[in-house]
Amino acid sequence: MYWTAFRLTGRKDEAEDLVQDVYLRLWTLRERLPQTESDEAYCLRAVRNAFYDRQRAAHLAVTDDMSHAESMADDVDVAQQTEQRELSAVARRLMDELPEQQREVMRMKDLCDMTIEEMTAQTGLTAGNIRVILSRARRTVRQKMEALLHIPLTKNQDS
Repeated sequence: MYWTAFRLTGRKDEAEDLVQDVYLRLWTLRERLPQTESDEAYCLRAVRNAFYDRQRAAHLAVTDDMSHAESMADDVDVAQQTEQRELSAVARRLMDELPEQQREVMRMKDLCDMTIEEMTAQTGLTAGNIRVILSRARRTVRQKMEALLHIPLTKNQDS
């Protein structure tokens, strides 16, 4: 039985544990064991079955752990995505409250991902003006978000 277990597991300690488990199982079921032509063949089959049961249980445990981890990661991702969507909606609402010029410049840069050069061509403003308007618009939205959320969104400049 040991050599069969060793061939299956490839490790001495695992083979010994497997044989011990099979002996224990056979002993506890000794009153109900069937009559066989070859007790040796029955014991070797018991070792193989015990090995395959262990492999199956280990595989199921790993699969369960992986699916649980994936499920938790999915839950975290969904929560983060939901929070991100809500923050984006609040930011867009605050952008809508900006003066028209700041709102348009901020939309062009942050939502349409336009370059400063593209924005100067479209608005007729200078690059310096666009940077100032964009900076003021972002600062206003950031301050309103901080007031709404009661948390600072930027690092404190005093520290």
